[in-house]
Amino acid sequence: MNNDISIISRIRKLDLPEGQYMVTGSAILELLGIRPAQDIDLLVSPELFKELQEKRGWHIHPKYPTSIDNDDQTAGAKQSLDFMRQNYTLKEALPLAYLHDGIPFGSLELLVDAKTQLGREKDLKDIKLIQEYLAKKVQNSY
Repeated sequence: MNNDISIISRIRKLDLPEGQYMVTGSAILELLGIRPAQDIDLLVSPELFKELQEKRGWHIHPKYPTSIDNDDQTAGAKQSLDFMRQNYTLKEALPLAYLHDGIPFGSLELLVDAKTQLGREKDLKDIKLIQEYLAKKVQNSY
């Protein structure tokens, strides 16, 4: 993570068209101060996916053939959350997003669901961090 540049600045630097993307993954955790993000995961429209590949030179991720990454692998994009039981597309997920500084972010509930289904060690650690974050929020509201 680049500590001197905020997650919002890093997302804005990608220069993505409004309504064509939603931020998912660990960038949500960084935004909430839960933990730093190594990259920015995006759920994008089919049109933006094509533009990122054809005009901006993003390339197929070596481990995940339905994902594309920018050159320095600081951002990645998918057209759907194809690893989940409910295969969300941007069209389905965007209405559930919340805006922060005009940038759409996926909900913590969706993130926990995705990380539960992925079930990797790093995802299970993130779920624990999210649970601790939510417990503190509840405790602080009293």
